[in-house]
Amino acid sequence: MSTIVLHTDARSPYGWACALIADEKGVPFEIVGVDVASPAHRRLHPFGKMPVLQHGEVIVYEALAIAHYIDRAFAGPVLQPLDPLNQARMLTAMSVVNAYCFPTMNGLIKERTAGLWRDTPTDPAVVESFVAPLTLQLEIFEESLSRHPFLVGEHLSLADLFLLPHLHLASATPEGATALGHAPSTAAWLAHMRARPSFDRTNPYSTV
Repeated sequence: MSTIVLHTDARSPYGWACALIADEKGVPFEIVGVDVASPAHRRLHPFGKMPVLQHGEVIVYEALAIAHYIDRAFAGPVLQPLDPLNQARMLTAMSVVNAYCFPTMNGLIKERTAGLWRDTPTDPAVVESFVAPLTLQLEIFEESLSRHPFLVGEHLSLADLFLLPHLHLASATPEGATALGHAPSTAAWLAHMRARPSFDRTNPYSTV
């Protein structure tokens, strides 16, 4: 029986990130698909987004808040640094994922797969527009990961689990693979994260 419910599309990178966090924490969870336009979902998330966490009577929306709640509400491995500086570094990395990586990586993936969801083919100019920001993002992560195994020091944190779905998916594009080729420590980090049992247990693309 699940301890928490994640209302989300299983293939949402943020839904997947929350599932990864729950798995790493050892918290049983269930994923329930959503219609974000439905009145029922609007009662869970006033802006009609996902994921939403339900824990008994508790409802938490926005992935950053969900991640924090799962880590603090349950026993298990601590996924946030305890010292203020590394806590700030973790939140910075998560904010970078939210504000910069998601628009870039998600936009790149959608443009590369345009033929699957719209009538016009991939636009090379749009694809090219994502190359510079993607390169900068990986340079930032490379600086951290060249010095230690995880984004914030020696231990896995919420920041690693936030980034993993986005970068895993973006790496399947030619542009993502090229960018990773210039960021060897980040590429090694991605391989290490993919080797964690939580990756296979939660990967919504594993049967594709």
